[in-house]
Amino acid sequence: MMRAFGLQELARVVGAEAPTSDVMVQRIVTDTRNLQQGDLFVALRGDRFDGHGFLGAASKAGAVAAIVDKADPGVALPQLVVDDTVQALADLARFNREQSAAAVVAITGSSGKTTLKEMLSAILANEGETLATSGNLNNHIGAPLTLFRLAPEHRFAVIELGASGLGEIAHTVAAARPDVAVITNAGEAHLEGFGSYQNIVQAKGEIIDGVPEAGSVVLNFDDPAFTVWKQRATNRKVISVSAKGGQADYRCAGFEAFDGGYRVKVAISDGRECELMVNLPGEHNIANALLAMAAAEALGAREAAVRNGLASVKPAAGRLERKVLSNQVTVIDDSYNANPSSMKAALDVLASASGTRAGLLGAMAELGADSAKLHQEVGAHAQALGIEKLLVVGNGEGCEALVSGYGNMARRFDTHEQAVDWLLKDITGPVTILVKGSRSSAMDQAVRLLQEKVGNSCCSG
Repeated sequence: MMRAFGLQELARVVGAEAPTSDVMVQRIVTDTRNLQQGDLFVALRGDRFDGHGFLGAASKAGAVAAIVDKADPGVALPQLVVDDTVQALADLARFNREQSAAAVVAITGSSGKTTLKEMLSAILANEGETLATSGNLNNHIGAPLTLFRLAPEHRFAVIELGASGLGEIAHTVAAARPDVAVITNAGEAHLEGFGSYQNIVQAKGEIIDGVPEAGSVVLNFDDPAFTVWKQRATNRKVISVSAKGGQADYRCAGFEAFDGGYRVKVAISDGRECELMVNLPGEHNIANALLAMAAAEALGAREAAVRNGLASVKPAAGRLERKVLSNQVTVIDDSYNANPSSMKAALDVLASASGTRAGLLGAMAELGADSAKLHQEVGAHAQALGIEKLLVVGNGEGCEALVSGYGNMARRFDTHEQAVDWLLKDITGPVTILVKGSRSSAMDQAVRLLQEKVGNSCCSG
């Protein structure tokens, strides 16, 4: 938990008129359901909510004050009035970060952010107390809330920054003020909000602007946007990684696959060589491991901490999580979310499985005008890999395009249960089923149905 601050000091931080009497603020919160005695409540406005309607609840719960954009004289609670409470939230987060001696690494990218966060936090935890983003709290609200958890005992912080439009990362990175920034890649995720691939590249690059000139930027040499980002880094130190053997500071010099992961040989520009154990499926995780090693060493982590930390990371729930349901049925649960690049990477993992391989897919959201084309490309990728079965759940243009991209043998179903029943009715040998789609497709329901219908005694492997 952050250290306590005086309310008058925080009023100066957000540019509000300071109260006449001071009181200590223990925490900063945006949800009255989580509010405790001594907290400062920030009233945010959204499309479907308005925190200003909960000032009375905040007062009853023990808030010492509230930050508002319009005072409510009917509530007996000190109120700091600002123009924009979202900006005030970011200003307070930046202030708490500035009081900390912790080394901060910020991560963004179209895919791989959460996996990389898990890798980095596991590595850095071997070197000292480490704060990391919880869940998907990576937007303009979640990132400040994470920074409020930064406490004096933390030596490191791993902050994930997401975005669905231009300017969002610029907003959050200004609060995080990272010593090291990492960009995993640029893909077509949230294309609808960004408008174009070029805007996605631009938006991910905003994280670089938040790094001081003495800081470092870790980039994927294999990404088409590498040169653009490197130029944007100007005088900052750029550390490059390549999973494809490119001329980078950290490069994969070979790997050996085993069930559920890879043994990776790494060649480093200072002449060192080392071997990393990556206990995650998918060759894309080799790149994530290299990014994690580069960022961790930029913060002073020892090579042993890197090796031990990476070896301890296992798949997170709903992210290429292997579930053995019976001696014939294995599920690769990647239902957490989807975009075109992560969908293709997951199909690559499925293609490496033995026996019959089936893709049970939902649509990908927020792809804008290119949605049909991008869905069709995913279907075609599954066909090119030789995936024996493709089942699509849902209606609409994206689902139809997945089917047409794969070809006549693909099948579309209106419900998860219809698809699962059809898939399970004629299993005659081992089958591996990839389940994936955007959160709006609720493909986790398909995973639950598979577990129920095949047997509840599943185990992760």
